Amino acid sequence: MYLDFNALNIQVLRRYRQAFKLNVKARSSKDDLVLAASRHFNNYMVDEVDTIARFLYTVHSNKEKVTSVGY
Repeated sequence: MYLDFNALNIQVLRRYRQAFKLNVKARSSKDDLVLAASRHFNNYMVDEVDTIARFLYTVHSNKEKVTSVGY
């Protein structure tokens, strides 16, 4: 999957850095943040089967909340 981090606002990149505790200075340039976020995103391993199973479980267990909103 490809995500264009250059298209993101610098505030979003800073929040990404914070959320994932990237090893980059807080006041880094946008280019540095894009590079760090891209590397992190591309190396992040996701268990697709587990992710889908958790998603389905969440939807199923929150069905009443979702239907009461009108979806």
